[in-house]
This record gives sequence, structure tokens and C-alpha cells, in this order.
Amino acid sequence: MLLTLVSMTAATQAAAATQVPRFGVFEAPLEQAGTYPNPYTAVTATATFEGPGRAAGTIPLFWDGGKTWKLRFSPDAKGAWKWRVRSSDAGLDGQSGSFRCVASKNRGSVAFMPGHPYHFAYQDGTPMWWCGETAWALYTNSAQENHNRTTVEHYLDVRAAQGFNVIHSMLISEADWGNDGGMPFHDLGAETINPAYWREVDARLQSLTRRGIIAGLVLAWTDKGKSRQSWQHFPEDARGILIDAARLGYARYVVARYSAFPVYFVIAGEWNASRDDEAARRMCNAIGKEIQDNDPHHRMRAIHPGGQNSPERLKPFAEAPWNDFGDYQQNYSSIHANLLACRDQGKPVVNSEYAYYRREAEDGTLNKPNSASAEITRACTWDIVMGGGYFITGFGTTYFGGNRCRGPFDVDAPKNDDWEQQVQHVRKFFTPREWWKLEPHDELISAPVPRGRDLAGQRGGNICPPEVTYWALADIGREYIAYVRGYEGECTLALGDAPATTYTVRCFDPRTGGYAALPDHSGAGPASLTTPDEQDWVFEVRASSREGGGGRSLSG
Repeated sequence: MLLTLVSMTAATQAAAATQVPRFGVFEAPLEQAGTYPNPYTAVTATATFEGPGRAAGTIPLFWDGGKTWKLRFSPDAKGAWKWRVRSSDAGLDGQSGSFRCVASKNRGSVAFMPGHPYHFAYQDGTPMWWCGETAWALYTNSAQENHNRTTVEHYLDVRAAQGFNVIHSMLISEADWGNDGGMPFHDLGAETINPAYWREVDARLQSLTRRGIIAGLVLAWTDKGKSRQSWQHFPEDARGILIDAARLGYARYVVARYSAFPVYFVIAGEWNASRDDEAARRMCNAIGKEIQDNDPHHRMRAIHPGGQNSPERLKPFAEAPWNDFGDYQQNYSSIHANLLACRDQGKPVVNSEYAYYRREAEDGTLNKPNSASAEITRACTWDIVMGGGYFITGFGTTYFGGNRCRGPFDVDAPKNDDWEQQVQHVRKFFTPREWWKLEPHDELISAPVPRGRDLAGQRGGNICPPEVTYWALADIGREYIAYVRGYEGECTLALGDAPATTYTVRCFDPRTGGYAALPDHSGAGPASLTTPDEQDWVFEVRASSREGGGGRSLSG
């Protein structure tokens, strides 16, 4: 994915037509006329855009220090575009311009896959198999952890080469870190934002986009007593109500500054960590609606819960008009079942925090659920994808810039090598096939042993996934995927109401990424699948030709 940010002064635009690549970023710097103690709060400014085949939309401008304001927009259609500013400042009000959007190889941001709402595509329609990674501290620095622009750039090179196409991060760090530009706000209580901090965020966000990585932007965390910059630390209104101008103003600023990039927004991290769930729920709904109302790019929006959750606890915002995900889970237990329960909204489900691989306390204890070994983390990952969901994985040495894990930030830590290799096999297994047509059908697979339950792990009592389980995905009559672990012997895979045909059968090793061909299966009766041992194995059962299969597809 390429990103072209075209920045033109008003004078330059008057002299020549500006060309902007489709799904690129148009930027216009403008200058305020007035003098204000705090332009961030004192000035209102929005721009109206009109383009081919698109109704007029508006987007806020953002203050970038001194007298400078900036307008950013990403055109999604080729042809002529024009814009005009309305503002409380005389120097900004009435500014206008135009540009021409031209063809490009940009794919745009992540969006719903047309006709398959549980899945993702890029804006240009290319299917996107979401392969996510965690880097909460991506936009910040820590000298102690050796986390800075240089080490971040190296981290991004490594993760892009490994096939990750999504990385989510905090715009305001729960650890109260700044970056080369300083802190996000000079004074959060006084709402004096620090543009230099956000210019450094710009640079790192552009680095993600150049590498073809979608950025998940968490606006702020809920107060857990660990940060002075949480949502609850924004100034309150005179009645002490959390839904106030300060929070909504910050949400508009983030939309203005970043919605033109290939991003999606996460309203809050661990929204339910607050002591007052009802107040937090009202606050998050207001922020989500504010983003929805001010983003003409319609970037996807999510919210991140915290703690061990039941399905009801996981999805209190599932039906909110601003929320685009069935859930964006932090969920360490009953992973497969909880993911399936959250698909009832007809939206994608992402487990965004289920393991931080080999995260170590200072005494060397591995202290995160589902994280003690590649076997355990791999099992959880397959439990997610076999439910028709997507994952965001993480590594102790990188997920928080080195914070909360023994040792500094280190993407090259040898202890990560095995899971770094094996997580790539998951993506490589699904992307050659039409994965969006595969629906969860656990009822099709059976074995002589029952599925197990979550275990207390060998490391500090941490949660681990069941030792024994088996799941199935199916595009009935065309393709079936069976996943089995903890059982050696014969399993039975029913084929639903598919007519008789011949199926090729292969066994996939999720440790190595290798396939072994097995004897074909013929007829309409159940297929017998035999696991070679008690490790986890994946079976692919595919009609030898689409004409021969001719079965009913449940998902179109």
C-alpha cells in the first residue's frame, strides 16, 4: 500500500491544479487571522468537500501550532473535488480550493466486505485477511526501554515482513509516555494540546501506511489508576459529567488529524475498568457518536473491553449505530465460545487481546494468560479463527514498548522466534482460499472424546485453552476445514446436505506450515479424519471441482 500525502498552500493551489492519488491524503495548510490564548479550544473550523458521485461531506480542521491550521482529506473517487472552509476565524473562513483525484495503487483503509459482513476488505474491494499485532506504545518514547523512532521503524520493518497488516496502538499512552515532541497535552486540565507530539505521531503513522499496515488508533484508556491522561482525567463540565466538550473536542481533533489515513478508531481501551460502568458507557457512546458524525471517511469504529468477560459483558455497545464490530474483545477464557456468541450482530469479531507471548515479570515468571508457550498461544489463535473471527496477537518484548515485561523493547528477541514463525502459517493457510465463505459449523465434527474446558496453566495459575477440542468451518459442498487438538485417532466430519462428489483431503501442520496429501473422500457421507498424534492438526476437505461439488453455500 502506498500513501501519498499531497500538501499544497492556498497560493500554490490557485496557480495550478493539484493531483491527489485515489485513497491518498490531500492536505492544505491554512493560517488563522486572530490571536487566541488557546486556538485548540477557541476556534471552530470545518471544511465541506464535494466530489464525483459523492454527496457533500464535512470534516473538522485541526490546529497545528502557531497560526497554522490544516485540512486533511482522502478522496475515494477519481475526478474533480472542491472544498470550502467555514470558521469562527476570519482568516480561515471562506478559504477554498480544488484538486483532481487520479488513479493509484492505493487500497484504502479497512472496511466491511460487501456481502460478507463478518469479514473485511480494503476500500478498493480487495479482500483483507486481518492479521493483527499489538504495539500500544508505538507513538511514544522511553529511554529506559530503548523505544524511539529508530527502534519503532525497525519493528515495523520486521512485522511487515512477517505479514502483519494491522497494528493497534494508543494515541495517549497509559504509561504517561511522550515522544520527541513532548507530551500529548502541555496541560490536559487546561486543554492545551501539544502539536509537536502529534507531528511525531503523524510521522510514525505514515511509516505504518508506507508498509501497507492499517493503524488501529485507541484514543485514550479508561482510568485504572495508572495514568494521568485517561479519559476520566479530561476536564469535566460544571456538573462533573464525563460527557463534555473536552472529550468530544479531542475526539474531533483525532478525526480531523487522522481519518484521512488508512486507520480505524477504538473509542476507549478497557472502557469498563472505570468504577462507574454506567457513566463510562454514556461517555463512550457520546464519543463514538462524535467520531461517527465528524468523519466523512466512515472509518471503522470499535471499543475495547477489559477483564474476563461473559458474552453479555463483552458486547454492551454491539447495537450502537457508531460501532462496527460485533466485539473487539479482550478475552482470555472460553475464547471460541465467546467469539461465536458475539457474531449475533452480523459484524466482524476481533479478539484484540488474548495473549502476550512469553511476557515475563522481573523475576522471570511468565505472567500472562495463554502466553507461556507457542503451543498454548497457537491453540488460542486457532480457536479464534475457527470461530470465523480474527485476532490481534502480541509479544511481551514489544506489545507495550518494553513496559510490563522484563528487559527493553526488542523485536529481535530470540524467545519470540517460534511464535513469530507459526503465526504466519495461520495467515498463509487462509489467504489462498475464499475464507469469507467459510462459516462456523462445529456441529459437523465429532470425536469419541468430549471437548475440554479451560485449564489453570503450569505458570502461575494462568489460564490456558482446553487441551482437547475440535472445530469446523464449512462452505457446504465445496470446502470444509477441521481443526483437532489433544486427541489421537479418528474423527468424523459430516458434510451437511451436500450431494455426493469427490473431495481431496489434506492435513496441515500448524507448527511447520506444511501439507500432507491424504486419500480422497467420495460420496455424500461423513469423512473420516485421523490425527497422527495429540498435537493440533488442521484438515482441508475440498470438492475436487466446483462443478462437481455443486453444494449449497451458506454464505453466498
